[in-house]
Amino acid sequence: MKTLLAVKNISKTRPIRVLLAEDEHIYQSIIEKYIHDFDMQLTIVDDGQKCLDTLEKQHYDVILMDIIMPKINGLEVAQAIRKKGITTPIIAVTSNIWKEDEEQSRQSGMNDFLPKPFNAQKLAQKIAFWSKKRAPQKRWYPST
Repeated sequence: MKTLLAVKNISKTRPIRVLLAEDEHIYQSIIEKYIHDFDMQLTIVDDGQKCLDTLEKQHYDVILMDIIMPKINGLEVAQAIRKKGITTPIIAVTSNIWKEDEEQSRQSGMNDFLPKPFNAQKLAQKIAFWSKKRAPQKRWYPST
Protein backbone atom coordinates (compact mmCIF):
# COMPACT_ATOMS: atom_id res chain seq x y z
CA MET A 1 0.00 0.00 0.00
CA LYS A 2 2.92 2.36 0.68
CA THR A 3 4.03 2.04 -2.94
CA LEU A 4 0.61 3.05 -4.24
CA LEU A 5 0.68 6.16 -2.06
CA ALA A 6 4.22 6.94 -3.18
CA VAL A 7 3.16 6.70 -6.83
CA LYS A 8 0.19 9.00 -6.21
CA ASN A 9 2.47 11.50 -4.46
CA ILE A 10 4.93 11.47 -7.37
CA SER A 11 2.03 11.98 -9.79
CA LYS A 12 0.76 14.98 -7.85
CA THR A 13 4.10 16.78 -7.87
CA ARG A 14 4.72 16.11 -11.56
CA PRO A 15 2.27 14.33 -13.83
CA ILE A 16 3.60 10.97 -15.00
CA ARG A 17 2.86 10.14 -18.62
CA VAL A 18 2.74 6.42 -19.40
CA LEU A 19 2.66 4.87 -22.86
CA LEU A 20 1.20 1.36 -22.97
CA ALA A 21 1.96 -0.77 -26.04
CA GLU A 22 -0.36 -3.75 -25.63
CA ASP A 23 -2.57 -5.55 -28.17
CA GLU A 24 -4.73 -7.58 -25.77
CA HIS A 25 -7.85 -5.64 -24.77
CA ILE A 26 -8.18 -7.34 -21.39
CA TYR A 27 -4.69 -6.20 -20.35
CA GLN A 28 -5.32 -2.74 -21.80
CA SER A 29 -8.39 -2.47 -19.53
CA ILE A 30 -6.64 -3.79 -16.43
CA ILE A 31 -3.60 -1.56 -16.82
CA GLU A 32 -5.79 1.42 -17.69
CA LYS A 33 -7.65 0.98 -14.40
CA TYR A 34 -4.41 0.72 -12.43
CA ILE A 35 -2.91 3.79 -14.10
CA HIS A 36 -6.14 5.74 -13.50
CA ASP A 37 -5.99 4.72 -9.82
CA PHE A 38 -2.38 6.01 -9.71
CA ASP A 39 -3.55 9.43 -11.02
CA MET A 40 -1.28 9.16 -14.07
CA GLN A 41 -1.83 9.99 -17.72
CA LEU A 42 -2.06 7.02 -20.09
CA THR A 43 -1.87 6.58 -23.84
CA ILE A 44 -2.64 3.12 -25.26
CA VAL A 45 -1.43 1.77 -28.59
CA ASP A 46 -2.10 -1.74 -29.84
CA ASP A 47 0.92 -2.49 -32.02
CA GLY A 48 4.62 -1.77 -32.28
CA GLN A 49 4.40 0.59 -35.23
CA LYS A 50 1.83 2.77 -33.45
CA CYS A 51 4.17 2.87 -30.46
CA LEU A 52 7.00 4.27 -32.60
CA ASP A 53 4.64 6.71 -34.32
CA THR A 54 3.31 7.96 -30.97
CA LEU A 55 6.83 8.51 -29.62
CA GLU A 56 7.55 10.78 -32.59
CA LYS A 57 4.84 13.15 -31.38
CA GLN A 58 4.90 12.92 -27.59
CA HIS A 59 7.31 12.40 -24.68
CA TYR A 60 6.49 9.82 -22.01
CA ASP A 61 8.03 9.15 -18.60
CA VAL A 62 7.60 5.36 -18.70
CA ILE A 63 6.77 2.90 -21.49
CA LEU A 64 5.00 -0.37 -20.70
CA MET A 65 5.76 -2.73 -23.59
CA ASP A 66 4.23 -6.07 -24.45
CA ILE A 67 6.70 -8.34 -26.27
CA ILE A 68 4.33 -10.19 -28.61
CA MET A 69 2.45 -7.63 -30.72
CA PRO A 70 1.34 -7.26 -34.34
CA LYS A 71 3.44 -5.54 -37.02
CA ILE A 72 6.58 -5.02 -34.92
CA ASN A 73 7.18 -6.98 -31.72
CA GLY A 74 8.17 -5.32 -28.45
CA LEU A 75 11.82 -6.38 -28.68
CA GLU A 76 12.20 -4.75 -32.11
CA VAL A 77 10.34 -1.64 -30.92
CA ALA A 78 12.66 -1.29 -27.92
CA GLN A 79 15.70 -1.59 -30.19
CA ALA A 80 14.30 1.07 -32.53
CA ILE A 81 13.54 3.38 -29.59
CA ARG A 82 17.10 3.07 -28.29
CA LYS A 83 18.58 3.60 -31.77
CA LYS A 84 16.73 6.91 -31.90
CA GLY A 85 18.45 7.95 -28.66
CA ILE A 86 15.26 7.88 -26.61
CA THR A 87 16.14 7.01 -23.01
CA THR A 88 12.63 6.68 -21.57
CA PRO A 89 12.48 3.66 -19.23
CA ILE A 90 10.81 0.67 -20.88
CA ILE A 91 9.19 -2.02 -18.74
CA ALA A 92 8.33 -5.29 -20.49
CA VAL A 93 4.82 -6.44 -19.53
CA THR A 94 4.51 -9.87 -21.02
CA SER A 95 3.14 -13.37 -20.78
CA ASN A 96 6.63 -14.62 -21.73
CA ILE A 97 7.85 -15.63 -18.29
CA TRP A 98 11.07 -17.56 -18.89
CA LYS A 99 14.45 -16.26 -17.81
CA GLU A 100 15.51 -16.17 -21.48
CA ASP A 101 12.58 -13.83 -22.20
CA GLU A 102 13.74 -11.46 -19.49
CA GLU A 103 17.31 -11.56 -20.83
CA GLN A 104 16.11 -10.89 -24.40
CA SER A 105 14.01 -7.94 -23.24
CA ARG A 106 16.98 -6.39 -21.45
CA GLN A 107 19.26 -7.01 -24.45
CA SER A 108 16.75 -5.23 -26.68
CA GLY A 109 17.02 -2.10 -24.53
CA MET A 110 14.22 -2.59 -22.02
CA ASN A 111 15.01 -1.58 -18.46
CA ASP A 112 12.78 -3.93 -16.49
CA PHE A 113 10.53 -6.97 -16.76
CA LEU A 114 7.04 -7.54 -15.32
CA PRO A 115 5.45 -10.92 -16.15
CA LYS A 116 1.69 -11.19 -16.57
CA PRO A 117 -0.45 -11.56 -14.63
CA PHE A 118 0.57 -8.92 -12.11
CA ASN A 119 -1.23 -6.81 -9.53
CA ALA A 120 -1.45 -3.07 -9.00
CA GLN A 121 1.19 -3.19 -6.25
CA LYS A 122 3.81 -4.73 -8.56
CA LEU A 123 3.06 -2.28 -11.34
CA ALA A 124 3.17 0.63 -8.89
CA GLN A 125 6.59 -0.51 -7.62
CA LYS A 126 8.03 -0.61 -11.13
CA ILE A 127 6.58 2.74 -12.18
CA ALA A 128 7.63 4.42 -8.93
CA PHE A 129 11.19 3.13 -9.29
CA TRP A 130 11.62 4.11 -12.94
CA SER A 131 9.77 7.42 -12.77
CA LYS A 132 12.20 8.55 -10.06
CA LYS A 133 15.10 7.60 -12.31
CA ARG A 134 13.80 9.31 -15.42
CA ALA A 135 16.30 11.65 -16.98
CA PRO A 136 15.70 14.61 -19.25
CA GLN A 137 14.47 13.10 -22.50
CA LYS A 138 16.32 13.46 -25.74
CA ARG A 139 13.69 14.45 -28.24
CA TRP A 140 13.56 12.62 -31.53
CA TYR A 141 12.12 14.34 -34.54
CA PRO A 142 11.61 12.60 -37.85
CA SER A 143 13.87 13.74 -40.65
CA THR A 144 12.16 15.83 -43.29
